[in-house]
Amino acid sequence: MEEWNDSPDLIDKVQELVDLGLFDEALEMLNQYSDMFTDEWEIPFLYSRIYSEQNEPEKAIPYLHHGLKIDKTNVDCLLGLFYAYSMMNQTRKGGRYLLRAEKYHPDNDIVLATLIWYHTEMNNFTDAIKCFEKSRSLGVMNPETFRNAGIAFERLGDHSNAEKCFIAALQINPAYDEVRDMLADHYIFTGEYQKAIDLYKESLSHSPNNIRMMSRLVFCYSQGEQFDQASLVAKEIIQRYPNSPVGYVDLSYVHLGVEDYVEAIKCADDAIDIAPIDPEAYRVKGIAYSESNSIDNADSAFRKAIELDSENPEILRDYYHFLRKTNRFTEMENWVNKVIELEEPYCVEDYWFLADYYREKGLNTQAFNYLHKAYKNMPNEKELIPPMVDILLERDHTAYALSILRNYVEKKGWNEVMDEFARHSKLRSQWLQEGIRLLRFWSDRPSDYKKFIFKYYIIKFLLLAAVIILPVTLLPVLLLFDTKGIIILTSLYALGTASYFGIMYYINRKRAQKIKETISEY
Repeated sequence: MEEWNDSPDLIDKVQELVDLGLFDEALEMLNQYSDMFTDEWEIPFLYSRIYSEQNEPEKAIPYLHHGLKIDKTNVDCLLGLFYAYSMMNQTRKGGRYLLRAEKYHPDNDIVLATLIWYHTEMNNFTDAIKCFEKSRSLGVMNPETFRNAGIAFERLGDHSNAEKCFIAALQINPAYDEVRDMLADHYIFTGEYQKAIDLYKESLSHSPNNIRMMSRLVFCYSQGEQFDQASLVAKEIIQRYPNSPVGYVDLSYVHLGVEDYVEAIKCADDAIDIAPIDPEAYRVKGIAYSESNSIDNADSAFRKAIELDSENPEILRDYYHFLRKTNRFTEMENWVNKVIELEEPYCVEDYWFLADYYREKGLNTQAFNYLHKAYKNMPNEKELIPPMVDILLERDHTAYALSILRNYVEKKGWNEVMDEFARHSKLRSQWLQEGIRLLRFWSDRPSDYKKFIFKYYIIKFLLLAAVIILPVTLLPVLLLFDTKGIIILTSLYALGTASYFGIMYYINRKRAQKIKETISEY
């Protein structure tokens, strides 16, 4: 006779089966008891997990809705719906359930971590950082929180805080390999190659035979142009794992770095002999053939790589660069758009590529469109500003150019980029130079001063509006009283004007004092 499981035992056993990847066994066990525990949200939630883990979110969604009917505030079901819709590229729709989870569970650390990621995906960086700060104020030590915040800071161009967040996530969970890779990529982006190298060397000191870590170390050495060290580690991988294509592929990339294309192709072929369906081997072979101008062989290798892994953005990027090189522009645009579809919003590189291509062809409107899309995704990426402003100035859209520069100065302050634009040939007129000088002055003022000046002009505007509008509004009524009405109207104007100048005299004195205090600080 089969053992009977009560609800807690059933839930524990099914979760264990799902964690082990034994989905059929988990489904079979749930089916045996599905009619017994109809009032418990855990049962439909476990069904949803089985399908979500197998990348079938559309099958998971009905079970999650069923779970919410049992418990409408259940955080697991609400988050499950968010993740399921996100897997279907319907992040905004899923966001509705995430925001409901926030409403019912405002201090839940998983909800807050997910909100940071969601707001970053939606380009709402201010909200993402607010959620992170709230987590910190609650003392949350969830590595996901720091991981997601690191991504948000990185997208904002705040490299210092991004690094701190990734390091904190690794300190909480030293086995968090994804964050280790993010931190290493961050160091490579900022040119701190030795830090990236040390990151993997430290990890390998605890797990010296980890082939994945060794491969990443080869990559970091190569990025830092330490090709001899990269070659030694790649050959060590081959020696330890002769039946794996990883070492041969890594060594092929090292040969690419020193422009030894013959050896790169040979190593790629060695990898293919071991693993004929390894897309990375065909990718590196395609790059080597492309660099050595063997066009047909390159095209054949790239197409084989794509056939084996059609949604690998790195392979597709290499292929569209190859298509541009060989003047196959229509195909190139199709593949770039495919990568953007796969990678949005992490496709600044692809937008930049299209902008550069259209700029080269003299199609500035299309170039500006893609630069602007990249800027929306990475609003603090200062390298995007000069080409955008250049295009606007070339087309005599000076007002729009100054507007972008003003937004840029507000975020980044006055820097070397602004120094260049201050000398731009299209901004040399007297009035435009006055505007540039005002931007420089404004960028150097502290935030307290800016707030004071803003309040000053708001008060001035409201007072002036009151002096002008109030008597005009009362004019039809006062005219009914003939001479008395005119006397009252004149008195109102006199009183309003006197009040205006009296109040403005007081405010101007405060303003002068504030300016004096501000200047004395500099």
